[in-house]
Amino acid sequence: MADRFPEITSAEEFIRLRQSKDPAEYNLSAWAALPLPTWWDLVRNHPDIRFWAAHNRTVPPEILAELIKDPDWRVRDRVASKRDCPPELLEQLVDDPHDSVRRLVAGHPHSPRSAVARLVDDPWPVIAEEARARMAEWPSTESSEPS
Repeated sequence: MADRFPEITSAEEFIRLRQSKDPAEYNLSAWAALPLPTWWDLVRNHPDIRFWAAHNRTVPPEILAELIKDPDWRVRDRVASKRDCPPELLEQLVDDPHDSVRRLVAGHPHSPRSAVARLVDDPWPVIAEEARARMAEWPSTESSEPS
């Protein structure tokens, strides 16, 4: 779907579109692709817009890997909620200090079995229960583990 939108070519353009009152422009900031150097400019030089960078549907895995280090739990939460979040990033987020992020890891379909297993004793009972339910649904053989 992202290929229906023009590419955003600068961090400033992304920010302008994201702050636009025009729904078409606003939506463009969530769907349009950016060249990798523009992504790096956006996440390194505009920390206040990192949540919206994570919200974009085309954000590449290397940018997601940078965003999971963000001090704002909402940025990490947005990364963990992405349907195509890479399993290795979900594995890293299993020890996140924020309950919401760990809960997303427990329920994410791409979370590795090892990550979910680490959450079965989470201090927040909701997360532990969700992790135990996921573990119970997993096939018993390691060869069936999702990649």
